[in-house]
Amino acid sequence: MATVTVRVPQATHQRLRGLAEKRGRPIGEVIDEAARKLEDADFWAEVNASYERLYADPVARAEYEAEMALWDSTLMDGLEDYPYEGIEELLAQPEPAGVGSKS
Repeated sequence: MATVTVRVPQATHQRLRGLAEKRGRPIGEVIDEAARKLEDADFWAEVNASYERLYADPVARAEYEAEMALWDSTLMDGLEDYPYEGIEELLAQPEPAGVGSKS
């Protein structure tokens, strides 16, 4: 893996070294983890901001909620309340010869 040198203030380097020692990992891995967490935080901040914009617009919010209501009605699509009733007995039966065997 190619590496580069990054200049940071001495206090930051000390903090990174302390974190690396605490975790028993190289400083580079600590920096990588921090970068990933910042990327995740930025992603979720944008998701939250998008929902805030959506909910601030009454028309868009109503359209979104109507679409979600349509999806909610598809969850069971005519299935019985307990479609897997009796599955334990079915799974307990031995497999027929040749089924599941590697040949």
